[in-house]
Amino acid sequence: MFLLGVLLGCNDITLTKMQDPQPEIVVMPMLIDFGNIESGQETGVEQLTIVNAGDEVLLLDPLSLIAGNDRFSIDHVATEDWELQPGEGVQVDVIYEPETYEGNGGLISVVSNDDETPEIEILILGRGDAPVMTVSPSEFDYGTISMGCDNEERITIRNDGNLPLAIDSVTQMVTQPVDILMEFGSLAPPPWVLEPSQEVDFLVSYIPDDIGIDDSAITVRGSDPLTPEVEVIQFGEGVFEQFVIQTHVQEEIPILDIIFVIDNSGSMSIFQQELSNQMTAFMNVFLTTGADFHMSFITTDRTYLQCSGVVCWIDAAFATPVDWAQGIISQISVGGSAFERGIQMAHGALLNTDYDTGAGPGTSFWRDDATLVVIYVSDEPDFSAGTWTNYTGFFDTLKPSVDMTRHFAVIGDHPAGCSWSNGIYQRNVGFGSGYYNMTQRYNGEWYSICASDWGNQMQDLASTVTIRTTFALDEPDPIEASIIVSVNGQAAAGWTYDPVTNAIVFDENSIPEPSQTITIEYGIWGC
Repeated sequence: MFLLGVLLGCNDITLTKMQDPQPEIVVMPMLIDFGNIESGQETGVEQLTIVNAGDEVLLLDPLSLIAGNDRFSIDHVATEDWELQPGEGVQVDVIYEPETYEGNGGLISVVSNDDETPEIEILILGRGDAPVMTVSPSEFDYGTISMGCDNEERITIRNDGNLPLAIDSVTQMVTQPVDILMEFGSLAPPPWVLEPSQEVDFLVSYIPDDIGIDDSAITVRGSDPLTPEVEVIQFGEGVFEQFVIQTHVQEEIPILDIIFVIDNSGSMSIFQQELSNQMTAFMNVFLTTGADFHMSFITTDRTYLQCSGVVCWIDAAFATPVDWAQGIISQISVGGSAFERGIQMAHGALLNTDYDTGAGPGTSFWRDDATLVVIYVSDEPDFSAGTWTNYTGFFDTLKPSVDMTRHFAVIGDHPAGCSWSNGIYQRNVGFGSGYYNMTQRYNGEWYSICASDWGNQMQDLASTVTIRTTFALDEPDPIEASIIVSVNGQAAAGWTYDPVTNAIVFDENSIPEPSQTITIEYGIWGC
């Protein structure tokens, strides 16, 4: 409260006393304009003056603030009833606190017992200056995505205010493993400063590496006084492009058509002798399996079966298989070409349809239901025309299933060759490239031609040929983590996936027994 005379003196107001005592209200100013206030940093305060210029007590109701939000407020004292004696006045603080980039307006209603002006309305205005952080889209559904495929979106951050916007950080919370990837690309990491109407965007990709639902929440923190933190979410589901189930049955009595491909070049004498000496070890193991077999020999420079008289191949009924095999090896000898073309000659023998000396379909040797086994024995790499890959199309389709074709080799060690010695003489043997690659592709094994004990190797070869340890997958490039192997319906142990041959390989102690069913389940990549 203060003296009316002082107030009137300052404002040049002249009062004329009425005949009957009456209160007279005077309110100043009638418009309060706060101008521009920086939101979150500044507060606007203006004063509203109410004076009783009459000669009777002025009774005031509580002041009423009419506004669409809470940006304006009035001093709490002014919300109470009070009286102003003649000549007295009061000053009320009117406060403006904008929260964002905005324009605000309102009214203050002053109600009194002044009969001439029982209600006076004061207009109040104010404008807030601020950066405004807009992040879009607020939610993104990648949908159902096959493993190996991807989908992407761009997150856009925009300054919709009228002051510079500082972006302090952009962080991500994501399910594990991380399949939803936030990528700034060439954009430097925060902090960033965006001028009004400026925007920046970055990529968020979904590349599922497993099946199931994935979620991501990206939080953007900045200098927006109203919304300093904005969270946007992304989600999707990874699925298999296709889920494959294939079954194999371990054969009880294998049906095998076996072709030995013997290097007959001049350097092979000692190794041919080793092979001949150990045919007994090979046949002893081989015959005990009860395999139904045809066995033949060719060389690395001829495409027809090597015959002893009229016998060009033998089977389980042949009386002296070891003698026959040793005789053929001796007959092959070492007078052949120095350019060993073992793969090419096997290919040619299987195209040869001569009933007696050919090995292909329609010959006496060939059986449609037999597994074809090719065994290379050489101390050199393969020098077939082209490379080994030139022949895979032929061998892949030679049988109804690629599982029915197997290649083995006795060669120089992978990957750098080996050194052979008999205690007196020593020589180096180069890596058997080409032959090695065929063993990896066609469910086989390779053995060292430099081994000191060929007997054990030949016995192992006989066992491996007759008992299947490797089972090829029908689809290339499976999702390795998805592979499930079972034997007779029970989860199997002791196996590995070989990506080179795209096959399941059982350990020596885990090989399925004859007639057992092997089930392999796996997903394949999409895109």
